[in-house]
Amino acid sequence: MRGPTTIGGRLLFGFLGLFLVSAIGVTLALRAAEDVRASLLRVAAFAEQGRRLAEVGGLVRDYYMHQAHIALGLHAGEHLAETRRARSELEAAVVAYEEVATTPADARRVGIREPLEALDRLLDERFLPALQDGRKEEALAAHHDAVRSVAQALSALNAEEHRITDAIHGAQSAAERRSQRALAESIAALAGALFLALGVALWMSRAISLPVGRLRAAAHALPDAPPDTRVPEDGPAEVAALGATLNGMLSALEAQRRARAEAETLAALGRVAAGIAHEINNPLGVILGHARLIERAGGEATDDAAAIAREARLCQSIVRDLLDYARPGTVHPEAADLADVARAAVERAGGGHVEAAAACPEIQGDARRLEQLVYNLVSNGLAFGTKVAVDVRPADEGVRLTVRDDGPGVPEADLERIFEPFHSTRPGGTGLGLAIARSIATAHGGTLRACAGGAGGHFELWLPFGNARN
Repeated sequence: MRGPTTIGGRLLFGFLGLFLVSAIGVTLALRAAEDVRASLLRVAAFAEQGRRLAEVGGLVRDYYMHQAHIALGLHAGEHLAETRRARSELEAAVVAYEEVATTPADARRVGIREPLEALDRLLDERFLPALQDGRKEEALAAHHDAVRSVAQALSALNAEEHRITDAIHGAQSAAERRSQRALAESIAALAGALFLALGVALWMSRAISLPVGRLRAAAHALPDAPPDTRVPEDGPAEVAALGATLNGMLSALEAQRRARAEAETLAALGRVAAGIAHEINNPLGVILGHARLIERAGGEATDDAAAIAREARLCQSIVRDLLDYARPGTVHPEAADLADVARAAVERAGGGHVEAAAACPEIQGDARRLEQLVYNLVSNGLAFGTKVAVDVRPADEGVRLTVRDDGPGVPEADLERIFEPFHSTRPGGTGLGLAIARSIATAHGGTLRACAGGAGGHFELWLPFGNARN
């Protein structure tokens, strides 16, 4: 089963979620910026192609204009030189355009070189020779053919300019659409981060404030609550640990309260027992002596005398138990074998079986008091069952003694009550036997508890090797 999560773990989980959403948003923004950048680069490339293409168109017109001036006979020599210069610049412009064309297919699609080559042939092979030989009609016909070639070249250039213009508009539209989509993605990522932050804050608030609130409410109610009330130990690990610590303190305080009440009870019982021993033991001795005399004399009063003696001995037993319970802390520690003590107690009780480990260490304790402790446990077992088994084993830096009987067992609700003074569930019991047994165990620095479950009664006594109190 998984333990409660810690506050630090919850915070780490929440921050990791926020980081993941932020990382997604940043990634989307970077991708959008790259896409926009690519679209803008395409716009710039198409714009450069358009500029180069416009330069080619201008030089084509310049080239044709100088040829037209030659055809008109206006400064033919000068315009022939300008025609050569314009043709050279036109060639350089065509090469420059082909270099910036997006693909070789773009350059071929313009189809500028075929009209230019046709103009060159008309100029060098027909127009200039006809003009020089005075064949004006032939020169004029060649010039008209040149006009058609120029028109063809300009038409191709215009078509390419329209294509480039459309491509620029398309790239600009794509960049705008990608920018809008990037804006929408950024808003979505921001909204997701905001909702996640609110969710984490609400989750953390409920995960921490609610358990702390329950813990605070339970702590405030403790003064008026029953003694065994405990605060909740739920929520994150830190809050649960705080609740467990507070419950440990409550248990310690309850144990101290019980110990103080028990000490006060013992003190009161000590005073009462001392008075009873002084005021009742002597009269009981006299009553018991006269009852025995009547028994020995025989006659009709023998049965009555026996009943009087029996009740007197019971009164003496109660007084002795009171004195034992009121003075449990008076022990005289010495080396004692708990197995031998258990055997003596079983023999005294008149029933039971003892099993002991082969090498069971000795303890420091008052053998007489310990025998009384085991005797009370065995007698209690024989009162409820017919068989009692005692087991002695070393355990946890001490010795553990277990007493089991075949009786009905101890109900779970009475596991602690049976050790309270004057609480008895057996006929004729005084309710002091188990209380005396626990007080003797406590005086030796040990523990005595009743166990629920299983068949029959089950008591476990643990005594340390050498912690008996003087």
